[in-house]
Amino acid sequence: MKAVGASTLGHLADIGPLCMRAGIGLVFVVHGWQKFHDIKVSNFAKFLDSLGVPAPETVAWLQTFAEGIGGILLIAGLMTRLVTIPLIGILVGAILLVKQDITGWGIAVINQQGELAVGHPGTGAELEIGLIAGLLGLLFVGPGRLSLDGAFGMETAVAPVGLRTRADTAPERA
Repeated sequence: MKAVGASTLGHLADIGPLCMRAGIGLVFVVHGWQKFHDIKVSNFAKFLDSLGVPAPETVAWLQTFAEGIGGILLIAGLMTRLVTIPLIGILVGAILLVKQDITGWGIAVINQQGELAVGHPGTGAELEIGLIAGLLGLLFVGPGRLSLDGAFGMETAVAPVGLRTRADTAPERA
């Protein structure tokens, strides 16, 4: 039995990872740029220090770099699976240190002085959880053929299940 839409949408399967990479990557590029340009890394380090994060200046620079450069690499689809790991770590840290402990799952905003401004109306950790889900998808599915990983042969493309032939799944004969 053929899956509904398998023949039509199956041929477009690599657009899914492309959309995931572009959307998630853009979020990280914007957040990395905000830390570097708007908030300033030194103010972000003050915020991390207020949370008790060890070596806050180093962590602030590493996180800013990981978000900015990692986002660009995700969009391009270069070293995709590797890039997802530190970004997942950043998001888990944000949930545990900011969303849960400080705001009771509400929004936390850092002002221009690097201080936590609590009490802003909004949502909790949904953004982080959604980004983690997308990053886990990219980690396990891969970047897709429409990526630099695919172009350079760093990732092997696997046909979607609906497009596999009997030859793809048949056991090899000696």
